[in-house]
Amino acid sequence: MIINFNYTKQKIDYISGHIFKGKNYRCSYVRFNTLYKNFAPGTENVELYLYEPKNEIKASTIILHGLGSRNIKFILKLGPLLASAGVCSGILILPGNYTRVEENSVSGRSYLFPDIDIMFRFWEHGVVDTLSTIDLMEQMGLWKENNMILGYCLGGMVSTIVGAIDTRINHLLFMTTGGHVPQIIHESPVTKFARRLFDRGLKTEYYLENKEKLYRVYNEQFSKVKKMSLEEIINGDIHPLFKVDPIAYAHLLDMSKVTFIDAYFDRTLSLESRKLLYWEMEGANRKVLPISHVNWLPFGYFLAKYMLYKLNINEKEIKKALLSREKIENPLVK
Repeated sequence: MIINFNYTKQKIDYISGHIFKGKNYRCSYVRFNTLYKNFAPGTENVELYLYEPKNEIKASTIILHGLGSRNIKFILKLGPLLASAGVCSGILILPGNYTRVEENSVSGRSYLFPDIDIMFRFWEHGVVDTLSTIDLMEQMGLWKENNMILGYCLGGMVSTIVGAIDTRINHLLFMTTGGHVPQIIHESPVTKFARRLFDRGLKTEYYLENKEKLYRVYNEQFSKVKKMSLEEIINGDIHPLFKVDPIAYAHLLDMSKVTFIDAYFDRTLSLESRKLLYWEMEGANRKVLPISHVNWLPFGYFLAKYMLYKLNINEKEIKKALLSREKIENPLVK
């Protein structure tokens, strides 16, 4: 089974409107038609919250949120912090989440729904939208050579694939993410819905419901997969879950450009899921912090400060931006 991350590059027609501004930045809501052809109804419009510095743009970043909707209100707060220090920041709403949920579904479910066709559709779409968002920021003159993609949870998984495909990314920062999709399906609290379907007798292609057989085949093939090229992973005769699994793509990344932050008290992703991706990122800047999967979200200030450090923003400018009384607004809450 082949997965397809290709799309036709073109000039992107978009609509944009300022929704609020601060002393040092302004935020625009940007929307354009997705370049992914097999989109699900309800996901056809790419939605981007673009925080632009009012003065010189010193660096650029794209931020990819986690699965579902509740984390996004915290992710949006990173935009003003970064933009106030001169970093143009685009926060992309991934298809199938938040305001881009497909018809008759719920936020985030389709990335892990136990149907290969549905899963492939959304992983393909998420990757294409991320790549085309870089295209748009380049088109607007906002994507600088000094740049970063931050991926949290699901966003980190998508970023792994994007980083293996696109050479325009200067640094990848993974925040509390993991791999081994079978483990996520069978052990994560967020996939209880899938296990309930299995308990009711759902029969799937590629024995997704048979945990023991799925794990065994995955383990048998992994030693071969982690030596494959990008083309071999996409087109190869391997278990299809590998084609959407970060552990299959991690070895293709330039580890000198990667920072991997793991959460010691993460209960959303299993320890084995996180360890597998952690070890596949060997050679990267790897950190394990005493945080959980979500309890760091209200303290995005510290993550923003670290991102500015990685983007080589002057320490004096970082302090000036982060200690100012710049109002941080959520564009979707009055």
